Amino acid sequence: MTCHFRGSPVRISAEAVILLGLSLGGMSVAPALAADGSAADVGVKAFEEICLASAPSFANGTQLAKKYGVETWLPLGKEKMGMTKDQSLSVQIQPGKECAITTKTRPGPAVHTQFMNAVIGATKSTAITERTSTPFVLAVGGKKFIFKHDRSGGEAYVMLSKD
Repeated sequence: MTCHFRGSPVRISAEAVILLGLSLGGMSVAPALAADGSAADVGVKAFEEICLASAPSFANGTQLAKKYGVETWLPLGKEKMGMTKDQSLSVQIQPGKECAITTKTRPGPAVHTQFMNAVIGATKSTAITERTSTPFVLAVGGKKFIFKHDRSGGEAYVMLSKD
């Protein structure tokens, strides 16, 4: 299978997926509503509730990812990667450095607007708007991060420490 990591396709073997022992456990995540009244994208919500909520250390990001059905993690050097059983959402975390959520491609501009609104809400920034292009730098918890929404080959919502 192929997922996206830092905007680049990464091949993951069936054995790695099996090793992850991924299970949704019958869980379902009800869609929230975005500011415009449309259904909030699960990838953006995961970014908000995993990455933004655990920044700047990302220490409890793996715990927060359980809500989305990501329970088992594959170590990749200093990073960890996990994904849902149906492979529709993946999470990559490098403590203190990076957090990224990837999903399949979503049509239209709504997910970018939702991503920007999530970042604006978490950072209380007035320096960007929902129309700002990425990447851009903002502080979370006193630490500067580069934020990026990469749409090539899927959706990747990324925050990377500038340090």
